[in-house]
Amino acid sequence: MIGNISSSHPTDMDEGVIRVFDATPVAMVLSRLDGSLEYVNPAMNRLLGYSCDEIYQDHVVISHPDNLDINTKIRQQLNQDPFTPIVIEKRYLHKSGRAIPGLLTMVAQEDGKGNIKRFIAQIVDLTMRKHAEKSLLLFKTLLDNSNDGIYVINPDTSGFLECNRLAYERLGYTRSELMKLSVIDISPSLPSGDGWLEHVARLKKAGSILLEREHIRKDGSLFPVEANISYLEQGDQAYLVAVVRDISRRKHNESLIWKQANFDSLTELPGRRLLLDRLEQAMKKAHRSEKRVAVLYLDLDRFKEVNDSLGHAKGDELLIEAAKRLSLCVRDSDTLARKGGDEFTIVMGELDDREDVERVAGTILAEMDRPFQLGTEQVYITTSIGISFYPDDGVSSEALFKGADQAMYAAKDGGRNRFQYFTRSMHQQALDRLELIRDLRKALTENQFLLHYQPIVELASGSICKAEALIRWQHPQKGMIRPDVFIPVAEESGLISEIGDWVFRQVVQQVSLWRHSNQGDFQVSINTSPIQYLDGSTGMEQWIGYLKSLGLPGEALTVEITEGVLMDSHTGIMEKLLAFQASGIDVALDDFGTGYSSLSYLKKFDINFIKIDRSFVNNLAVDSDDHVLCEAIIAMAHKLGIKVIAEGVETDEQKQLLAAAGCDYGQGYLFSKPVPAELFEKLLSWK
Repeated sequence: MIGNISSSHPTDMDEGVIRVFDATPVAMVLSRLDGSLEYVNPAMNRLLGYSCDEIYQDHVVISHPDNLDINTKIRQQLNQDPFTPIVIEKRYLHKSGRAIPGLLTMVAQEDGKGNIKRFIAQIVDLTMRKHAEKSLLLFKTLLDNSNDGIYVINPDTSGFLECNRLAYERLGYTRSELMKLSVIDISPSLPSGDGWLEHVARLKKAGSILLEREHIRKDGSLFPVEANISYLEQGDQAYLVAVVRDISRRKHNESLIWKQANFDSLTELPGRRLLLDRLEQAMKKAHRSEKRVAVLYLDLDRFKEVNDSLGHAKGDELLIEAAKRLSLCVRDSDTLARKGGDEFTIVMGELDDREDVERVAGTILAEMDRPFQLGTEQVYITTSIGISFYPDDGVSSEALFKGADQAMYAAKDGGRNRFQYFTRSMHQQALDRLELIRDLRKALTENQFLLHYQPIVELASGSICKAEALIRWQHPQKGMIRPDVFIPVAEESGLISEIGDWVFRQVVQQVSLWRHSNQGDFQVSINTSPIQYLDGSTGMEQWIGYLKSLGLPGEALTVEITEGVLMDSHTGIMEKLLAFQASGIDVALDDFGTGYSSLSYLKKFDINFIKIDRSFVNNLAVDSDDHVLCEAIIAMAHKLGIKVIAEGVETDEQKQLLAAAGCDYGQGYLFSKPVPAELFEKLLSWK
């Protein structure tokens, strides 16, 4: 509508009508047949931002340029049926240039002769409605894209009034299908009837509640949800608004975390936490029923050898198979757990006597003694079991675990592959062992260790050309402590690597002095522990460099190893032994004949010396079995290019028999007991 006529009232309209026209708050326009403005009421001026006269000027355009199609549609309708009212949405142009959405209602006024006199139009401002529609659309879009299902529920009937898209899609319904259901249909744990109304009353009192429950999908499957439900009132109408979150993943993660915290991932047996809980429950039950609880602590004998020689994968496989066998040995009511490493624990409750415990322990020993087939490898292990009882040996889980642990070590000390009950004396032994470990640490820092040297004599000439270094511990309060007492403890506690490194450095410094004082080819042997070869933090890697720093050749040193070291195919052991040999350090196999004595090991590791164990030398006599064995060992060694040292030579007869058999060297009290370096030097000068 474009106008250029003055704003005077139409002369042919009743004055009362004009007053109503001007007073109405809705925009009104009178236009001529050519579309020009005949009259515009004040509301229209306000809507478009014009003064009374401005709107009639020639350049004023009130119809938005985007309305071309709508204007065409209006003209077509007027041509077809001019007297039928037109109601249509179109946009108007504000004086500032912004668009104003409006609802146009236009009718034609007849002139009394059946012709159109003018058009009367009413324009309703739709700005607020359009904003509201946009807001509602945005809100609906946000709701439909929410990660939570949102439901509006009738509190009286429990039926659904509204929901977002996720709400029905998550349940597998269409929107129309869900609107026919009630919240009770998707949440079976909710009460119905009077129970539902009581539930709503509680909710109304609380205002809102947060709860967890299960929802059921259209296909019948259940899934966990967390629902935040609020009671809302608008006027006399009440609503329940539920914001529902699927917590399936959270529940899965919680279950996984709980399982990881309470079960061993490798064997799927209960872990330490669950074991402790089961034991606590068993003790409470036993206290009420005045019965007993047994704790069995199991350690797999020789597991470390399997793990190190065949690799961790085979070690894990062995643990899994061991767990399966153990599971078959216990009662359904018992708890079998893995505490870590190769250690397992069994809790047996509701016991009247020891009979059930002894039966289970015996079955376990028999089962674990059978060979394990790990792929192509067949492995033999055993187990040592320590047993403590509630309330006899303790009334706390800590006391029972300690007691069973101490009993297990006693079983190992007793020869392994057996079970041992806890006794009070074991507790003192455990305390003594802890004290010994503490003292061992002090011994290193306070220089309480010292070395004695025992000569190794060439039997053919009687000359001392070698010595074995033997460690001694001079305790400030307890006096001299024997190596067979503290060395096993040092190995178990891991201190053996530090002690072994100390021995090496002391020996190397001493042999350097002897070699520079007219003992040019003198050689000293040191004992090494298997643990030193497997300990990545040991100083063994620096030994060769330390020898070189003192200007000593490798031939100045011999490392003594046991057959157990050779059995272990761990690459670290092989690498260290080969590195020693490459630098000229000799390797001696100690206590030969007491272990596995496999010739393949001698060939594989290029052993320089074997030492016949003293057990063969003690009863050495002409035509004795030991004599035959010694001759055979000496002949075999010489065929392989290995020299032989006999240990424990105490009589001249033993010396003569060994020399006659071709033994290269002898060592024992016949020649000298182990002595400090100062006395050993006198032996060298005497030689």
